Amino acid sequence: MSPRTPPRSTAPAKSGRWLLTLFALPFAGVGIGMLLLSVLPTLHDWTRMQSWQPVDATLLSARLNVHSGKSRTYSVSARYRFEMAGRVVEGQRVAITEGADNIGDFQQRLGTRLEQALARGQTVRAWADPANPSDAVIDRSLRGGLLAFKMVFVLVFGAVGIGLLVFTWRSRPETTAPSGNADPSPWLARREWAHNQIRSNKRLEVMVAWGFATVWNLFAWPVTAASLPQHLRQGNTIATVALGAFVAAGLGLLAWAVRATRDARRFGDLHLVLDPFPGAIGGDFGATLDLPTVPWQGDQRFLVTLRCIQHYRTRSAGENSTEAREQTVWQSEGMAQVEPHGSGSRLRFRFAVPGGLPAAEAPANDYHAWRLRVESTGSDLGLDRSFDVPVYATGASTHHLIPDAAQHPALQPLREAQIDEISDLEAIAGGVRLYQPYARGWPLALTGGAFAGIGLFAGAKGAPLLFPIVFGTLGGALLLYALFCLTNSLRVDLGTRGLRTERRILGLMLRWRQVPPQDIARLRLKESYTTQAGTRSTTYYRVQVELRNGQAITVADSLRGRETAEHLLRTLAELTGYMRG
Repeated sequence: MSPRTPPRSTAPAKSGRWLLTLFALPFAGVGIGMLLLSVLPTLHDWTRMQSWQPVDATLLSARLNVHSGKSRTYSVSARYRFEMAGRVVEGQRVAITEGADNIGDFQQRLGTRLEQALARGQTVRAWADPANPSDAVIDRSLRGGLLAFKMVFVLVFGAVGIGLLVFTWRSRPETTAPSGNADPSPWLARREWAHNQIRSNKRLEVMVAWGFATVWNLFAWPVTAASLPQHLRQGNTIATVALGAFVAAGLGLLAWAVRATRDARRFGDLHLVLDPFPGAIGGDFGATLDLPTVPWQGDQRFLVTLRCIQHYRTRSAGENSTEAREQTVWQSEGMAQVEPHGSGSRLRFRFAVPGGLPAAEAPANDYHAWRLRVESTGSDLGLDRSFDVPVYATGASTHHLIPDAAQHPALQPLREAQIDEISDLEAIAGGVRLYQPYARGWPLALTGGAFAGIGLFAGAKGAPLLFPIVFGTLGGALLLYALFCLTNSLRVDLGTRGLRTERRILGLMLRWRQVPPQDIARLRLKESYTTQAGTRSTTYYRVQVELRNGQAITVADSLRGRETAEHLLRTLAELTGYMRG
């Protein structure tokens, strides 16, 4: 048998990569260009102008200019003369940002003020650099609304462009065998998989965290420092709260970046070794992970979760934009076996993967990926790593005969503890009683608060109406739903007598339902929402009772992770005798 000829890259793969690059470059250019050529120079000018000295300037000319086009914009032009250090100096710069715009009414107010001062023969306050008096300006205030408008381009266009470039060039293009048949080993074409030393996504998380934290805080702190004193003097509570939320969000991003960096340094560059390689659909997914900086202890517990994820894009009705989304196709959760290895620890685990699942695919608009998450539990160790792993339909088995991680005896008390955090479960005659107290849904409150803060800030600073509407509406909706989760309690009796639910808001009855047993069809899970923290996402579920008329009644919510939700679903089914779907 002749040796297999190495695969070679196909023309479509190369052309596709270059097309994506050409598509991404304008987005990245707009974001980076706006940051380097406009935002940062504006902040630099505002910073150095704070040390300039005030002078009384005589206006020689002043005019509010109106520019017509697709939309009406305004600019202010002026010439003024002042004396400084025995010199008579003329200046023309009016504000930090030169040029026309229609962000708020800054230009109209400034132009009107200068025109009136010129007509009355009054002097105006200007600011000049003592080291270079010809460098002067009349208004040195930092325009938060205009800066926010520009930062949208930096964050949105820059994130899209740079993100596309990173994902386009991180992996090799797909390959095919010279004969034109499909490559029997496509995972070998991916550089990060080829040698079965799979690195975690921690480095990407660190870069993303510091990128967002740096850009956000470079914007938030100067804007707050320039605007907050004025709003405090004017008693503008909404703007003050919005600025506080803006700064708090920046501090949260900074804390995330610091934690991610500290975590990366503490545990080092970890590599996952698969057995079999690659992970096998219709066979086993087995792996070994060495932790050289974690001394072995007998009571250590590490939760491992293997997910098959579908990435896709959705288009809203009547809109031209699309939104990237993901959904879990299959998931299994288990516990790793921990054993000493040198001065550290070694984790071993195996999952039985059913047949018929989709294999890992190269990133595209619609593709499938497999992700493994390893996290410490029951201690303050704080290990949390995610790995994008190759899983294909080879049907292979692991060489190490270890039990299925999903059957580990420590899983049941862990899931019961997670359920106990948000609910009280009690067996009663003929069924079960479930009570969920207040203070659920706080992750949504944080997300909603951040979006609402952006919307309030943009509106207070005179940004276009679109920004406070979009961010304020989204953040407000999330905050309302989070407030509902935080202030409501749910009591459920389910069993041979049927279903009774009582939903209360701060102790006051909001709604109750009574359903006879013959109207109940089955119990089922329903996905509620997903939160994202860097490269890590967490999905929350609720358990519903589906009625024979097609309606559904929620009997438990705010369940973190599918495995925990399924454990509660199984428990309810066992205690009540109702079928689960």
